[in-house]
Amino acid sequence: MLLQLLTAVAALAGAACSLLAEGSGTGAISGILPFTAGGFIYLGTVSVLPEILRNSGPGQAVLQLLALLAGVAMMLLIAHYE
Repeated sequence: MLLQLLTAVAALAGAACSLLAEGSGTGAISGILPFTAGGFIYLGTVSVLPEILRNSGPGQAVLQLLALLAGVAMMLLIAHYE
């Protein structure tokens, strides 16, 4: 539970940093966005993906993998059109 609390506090600190960096120009945002997206992709591929493949059948694993890729695609679309 302590590690979960640490993760939540780090997420809040990251959100606060991004809100503070909003007014400092596009240079700060262009550095934060790839870092954040990379963190989500890393967590999805290293933590979640093995768990998905271990606990479900092949059809369900393919659907969940497609959902993960759709989430990555949405992040790319948001970054492109923002």
